[in-house]
Amino acid sequence: MSTKIKNFAVIISCLILTISLSGCDMISSIKEYFSKSDETEQIGQTEKDSNKGIEKKAPSGDALAQVGSWSITKQEFEEKLKALKQAVPEYDIEDPEVRSLVLEELIRQQLLINEAEKAGFSEQKDIKAAMEEFRRTLIVREYVNKLTKDVTVSDSEARLFYNEKKDLLIEPVEWYVSEIVVATELEATEIKAELLKGSDFAAIAIDKSISQSASNGGDLGILKEEPFPKMAEAILSLDEGQVSSVFKGPEGHYIVKLNEKKGGESIAYEDIKEDIIKNQTALKQQQEVLNFIEKLRNQAKVKINEELLK
Repeated sequence: MSTKIKNFAVIISCLILTISLSGCDMISSIKEYFSKSDETEQIGQTEKDSNKGIEKKAPSGDALAQVGSWSITKQEFEEKLKALKQAVPEYDIEDPEVRSLVLEELIRQQLLINEAEKAGFSEQKDIKAAMEEFRRTLIVREYVNKLTKDVTVSDSEARLFYNEKKDLLIEPVEWYVSEIVVATELEATEIKAELLKGSDFAAIAIDKSISQSASNGGDLGILKEEPFPKMAEAILSLDEGQVSSVFKGPEGHYIVKLNEKKGGESIAYEDIKEDIIKNQTALKQQQEVLNFIEKLRNQAKVKINEELLK
């Protein structure tokens, strides 16, 4: 077995429960896996694999494999492979070794399920509750999908939303900033006067700043978020190349320089169209479901014991 397949075996062991519940027959799969049965059927009398205990003769009917009363058809197996491919795209589900490994893990799982059934685990209260919750969630999901399958957002609706929210749909703003930090307001004021006379900001930062950025000439790099509110106020008041007034911050008294500002422009409609349609469709579908639930509520007799709720 190749190293890649060996690594795949570990992944399969973690994913096999998920793919066992995938496909069009999710509810029937649950029923198969957790149905009460102590029956043991013979698959056929033939030579067994001494290591795995799996008979080599093909099982009866259209089953790909059987474990007692449980069986899996070729179509069901292919559906599970497709679900696995979505979870682990890099693996070739047409590879005979991969296919054999997946089937083996499904068989191993079923062997454990059979023993758990015999031990009465399927009758545990928490397991029954989890199965019922899964059933409810699955039914609701499928019904909501049916209810909203035709609810979409057109290009004209998306463009209308874009035009209404255009001022908010902007590229993220980034600021390239440098700082000088000194202990006293007097020293900061004197430095500001030097800067106004044309002194080099980076040179003063290296010589006098007490911040960690001093060795880099006060360079803070690109900021996507301001370190603290007072600095935000200072930066937002500046144009590129300008130096702020003196303000107090966590490490002392600050002066900042806005070297460059990027972003802040409106995002083009075509660049954001797909996201708008996706998000607005989700909201439209959600509203459709809420309206339908409200209609059902008005038709049904819903009673709540407020005293017990408290």
